[in-house]
Amino acid sequence: MSESDLKRFTSEKRKKTSDNDEGLEPLREMSKTTISGGQQVYQARQPQSPEDDQQKQPKRQFDVIAIGSGPGGYTAAIRCAQLGMSVAIVERDLIGGHAVNWGCVPLNAMIASARIVRTVRESNLYAIDIPAHRIEFPRIARRRDEAVKNVRQQVKSFLQKYNIQVYIGIAELLDEHRIMVRSVKKYPYANVYDSEGRSPYETDNFLPVQNNTVIYGKNIVISTGVDYEFPKFVETNDKKSVDTTHLLWNRTVPETLTIIGGGVLGCEIASLYSLLMSKVTLLEKNSRLLKIMDESVSLAVESRLKEFGVKVLLNVDVEKVSKGEVFYRNKQLDTTQTLTAHRVVICTGRKPSFDYDLLKKIGIAVDKENSRIVVEEDTCRTTKQNIYACGSVVSSCWSWIPCAIRQGHLVANAICKNRIIEYDRESQFQISINSAAPYVINVIPAVAGVGSVPEFEDDCLVFTFDFKSNRRAIIDGQLWGFVKMWVSKDEPKKLFAVQLVHESAAEIIEYYGMIISLNLSLHDVCLLPFAHPTYSESVKQACEYVLGRSIEYEGAYLN
Repeated sequence: MSESDLKRFTSEKRKKTSDNDEGLEPLREMSKTTISGGQQVYQARQPQSPEDDQQKQPKRQFDVIAIGSGPGGYTAAIRCAQLGMSVAIVERDLIGGHAVNWGCVPLNAMIASARIVRTVRESNLYAIDIPAHRIEFPRIARRRDEAVKNVRQQVKSFLQKYNIQVYIGIAELLDEHRIMVRSVKKYPYANVYDSEGRSPYETDNFLPVQNNTVIYGKNIVISTGVDYEFPKFVETNDKKSVDTTHLLWNRTVPETLTIIGGGVLGCEIASLYSLLMSKVTLLEKNSRLLKIMDESVSLAVESRLKEFGVKVLLNVDVEKVSKGEVFYRNKQLDTTQTLTAHRVVICTGRKPSFDYDLLKKIGIAVDKENSRIVVEEDTCRTTKQNIYACGSVVSSCWSWIPCAIRQGHLVANAICKNRIIEYDRESQFQISINSAAPYVINVIPAVAGVGSVPEFEDDCLVFTFDFKSNRRAIIDGQLWGFVKMWVSKDEPKKLFAVQLVHESAAEIIEYYGMIISLNLSLHDVCLLPFAHPTYSESVKQACEYVLGRSIEYEGAYLN
């Protein structure tokens, strides 16, 4: 080959390479970086400025960019990548989001230990005498740390398996296709430490971006989660007032604990710390706990918490919190009283993490009154055709991770619609996601529910089934608890909603969720075989009772 031919060949090859770079795959955007211990990780190459990004560097283009790596974000991202899309995730914190690192996983890891504490206390019911036991909280904290690391690594492994590019930084929407990833100045929980006294960020192998970086997405998914918000009655910089994350990651159990808010988090924290030997007081402004649940469920939870030693104060308005002191007014007695504790944990609510004005500027509709982004129910598409939102930024049921996961699937289905049809042509598998997402409240024993309770009970039939008739419950001595069912009046009878309180509620509710999702009649359920003796068998027993076919249970028909 002559010298002129060689130059022409090289020039053409470079041109082809440049043309192909328009659809860069995620891994081609990454450079290898060595961190402490010699470990090598991949990190996005960073331009000096947004202008340099456009002029000197190939465009970072993806089919899908998810903002937030929590349950909604990583579900949408992984599912889109499975269907062949090029995907990136922008995360301001640790991979997995709040649920994996600071909320659901660490909380439930500690609750698992608390359940054992309760079992030890009740061991005499099983003819086993345990005269003394010692709670070693540092070991409980180590179990918590390991659970968090394992789940976070599980999420990371799937992101890596499907070549999903990760940008650690603050995402700012520039327009409907461009995102500026800014460097993280301070992590949300920079002052939180694990059982060994280390910051969880020290052990993470994803490095934050060092310079502002612009990335481009054909589709964008907003799944930014929520932030804790202290109410105005909490004194600024009060070191004794904490959110649930700082309480869970505290290296000791407070001797006395005041909890403000008797919703989901408040009841879970009260259940956990009372079993870990903290003296707990729970304050709620309403006339009962768990206002979102049926009254019978709320009363059952309240009675159980009192058995564990929790002092429950209802109908109270908190006026001020300062240095461990809580000043509150009893609405029934119209008197002001004071509580003092080593720690005060605020469980009064959280707010979605997004900028109203920025979204409005881009053309995304926001329901300010309910603090949520407006989306189509079946696709989670916003008012911008290529921008989607899922999880707590759109859902009124922000407490329920299953909602975020379900919405993540809906987003992926909408974005990858054509690819799903092509995929299913061979597999004959049709993805179908129903709105009946089960949820669990991890008090001890657990509370669970699924479906929508009819607004007027005259529109349905209401039944309760007590576990005292279930053979597994009799064998295990777990007779406390019940199932409440809202059933259609018309034939064939079907379930509208179910709520239950029992030790095994988290597992049983899955069956009711499938029954509602698959639109099965109670007659269909009665024809299904169940293993014996099991708690799941109670599902069939309850359906038989509703249809008047029970051979084991005399229950209560409520209306």
